[in-house]
Amino acid sequence: MSASVRIAVTLVLAAAACSSRGGDAPAGARFVVVGPEVARDSRTGLEWTRHDDGAGLDWNKAESYCQALAIGDARSWRLPDVAELRRLYGAPTRIPCGNATCAVDPVFTLTSPYVWTATARGPSARTYIDMQFGTELSPGVSPHLVRRTLCVRGQSAPG
Repeated sequence: MSASVRIAVTLVLAAAACSSRGGDAPAGARFVVVGPEVARDSRTGLEWTRHDDGAGLDWNKAESYCQALAIGDARSWRLPDVAELRRLYGAPTRIPCGNATCAVDPVFTLTSPYVWTATARGPSARTYIDMQFGTELSPGVSPHLVRRTLCVRGQSAPG
């Protein structure tokens, strides 16, 4: 086997090891899978739902969805603020998210690139993040704007 083939094989194996999706995540991985539905951000300590709601909710229903969520014994879920959700954007690999691809860690499953935050920009404007491009949008929520929902729990820390 030539040296260039050995180098190529080594790079492929290293890339596969770094993209682990399970509890066998490499040391230093940003997101650690703690169960089939939850991942912990090793930088902030926040726990995230790994899958969005799957159908789309208006903002009020999204807020209620997170507040009512119980995963095992874990309660106290909420919508993330814009800064928390923005920290999920920017993974070096892109994952499918509906008809697009999103720059989000592969531990997450998104069925659309548009994800609600708890951040309000006025009495009838709520913010969501486009995980395809990393843009923040704050439209009015009337009459019936639906976006996907990821829930978070814990106290936000610098990260």
